[in-house]
Amino acid sequence: MPTSRVVPGRYPAPGSSQIADAIRERRGARGLTPLDGTLLHVPPVAQGWNSLLGAIRTKGSLPGDVRELMILRVAAHNHAAFEWIHHEHVGRDAGLTTAQLLTVRDTSSLPTDTGVLSALQLSALTFAHESTTVVKVSKVTTEALKTELQNNEDLLVEAAAVVATYNMVSRFLMSLDVAGMSDEVVPWPADVQEHKVSLPDSPEHYIYAQSYTVSPNAPWLVFCNSLLTDTTTWSFLLAYILAPPRSFNILLHDQRGHGKSKSPSSPPCTIPLLAQDVALVLKALSIPKVHAVVGVSQGGAVALSFGTQFPALTDNVVACDTSPKTPAGNKEAWESRIAVAKEKGMHGLADITAPRWFPDGSPLTKPRREAVDAMIENTSIEGFAIGANALMEYDLYEDGLEACQVRTLLVAGELDGGGNVAMGLRALKERWSAGKVDFQAVSRSGHLPMIDATEKFWEVLRGFLV
Repeated sequence: MPTSRVVPGRYPAPGSSQIADAIRERRGARGLTPLDGTLLHVPPVAQGWNSLLGAIRTKGSLPGDVRELMILRVAAHNHAAFEWIHHEHVGRDAGLTTAQLLTVRDTSSLPTDTGVLSALQLSALTFAHESTTVVKVSKVTTEALKTELQNNEDLLVEAAAVVATYNMVSRFLMSLDVAGMSDEVVPWPADVQEHKVSLPDSPEHYIYAQSYTVSPNAPWLVFCNSLLTDTTTWSFLLAYILAPPRSFNILLHDQRGHGKSKSPSSPPCTIPLLAQDVALVLKALSIPKVHAVVGVSQGGAVALSFGTQFPALTDNVVACDTSPKTPAGNKEAWESRIAVAKEKGMHGLADITAPRWFPDGSPLTKPRREAVDAMIENTSIEGFAIGANALMEYDLYEDGLEACQVRTLLVAGELDGGGNVAMGLRALKERWSAGKVDFQAVSRSGHLPMIDATEKFWEVLRGFLV
């Protein structure tokens, strides 16, 4: 469970604390959250908090969309990503649309008409905004909300209590870094769909994908993961890509052996095959061409292979922290790492992999390190072996890489491999002289710069794509 960098969570075992058990009962299957674990440092406060939040969330009479809209505006204004993430899906379940959530998320202004929000929603949003930003709500705003609530004073009191309570919540979350999320950007909503694309030679197996649509007419960015990771790799970057001006739709997928994809053990996994899987997903989703295929590590090699095999399907390729061919000795290194995983489990592999990916000098935070460890540990040994096979013996030069004319950006974390990865990609740029190739380094970052230096990585990526 993600932890605070200020105070560790406390999670009494079931049956050992009546207060913790009462919170578990309210939470249901989710169990105790990082917020609960922090509050349980002072059990009477946790008990009172549980009672108050239970009443606000489940025992009032405000329409659910209005309640959640107000909560989400508080979260957006106070930069409380934890609060937003835990309430966006509740708001959607209550009827809020992506367009309405965008209006709530954009704290730079208040809408002046009801083109997206109902009159009640607009008055509630304005009330929440004023109560959060200037504390004393104007008489005009209060009367407008009261009118839309049919002059029901009880509902007006409830609305004020919702806003006040969730300002309390967000300030607690941020001040104590609950779940280690106080530095994270509040997400921007999009229309999200999940897909399972069957493999043509093995229909019972599939590639799992997620699409984030901001507009039917927006160009697409496709992202390819590193070995030992899944779509979570890009979760920190999404907040930047989906922020205004919201120029791109996004397609993520789990490569064979990883995440939610279900993969056959044969044929052997190769870099060209993984690139063909990307083309398969695009065809299944009726995406004729994308603006860019972006990959890191193994995914970087996949992106380069995609540009070589399917130049008509993408305008650009971005390959990060990768190599055009298997470096000398790497086959044995991968076999050794598979042996470590079998002997010590994926937790043991995470212990040696994450420090290699993020060496001294990387600004990787503890919560993000925990997220990386979780991705590695959630990969099965069999899945790791499937993916590692693709890296043992590949050569994109032999596949025609130097003849590829797709516009390409090579990116390296400055610290990756002690600077050797950047050196190798610079050498690739020089060798690939007939191509449209550029190189950029991301300062003070490791093997996965979209995780340990997200904002810097986005600056590099945006500069190339826009």
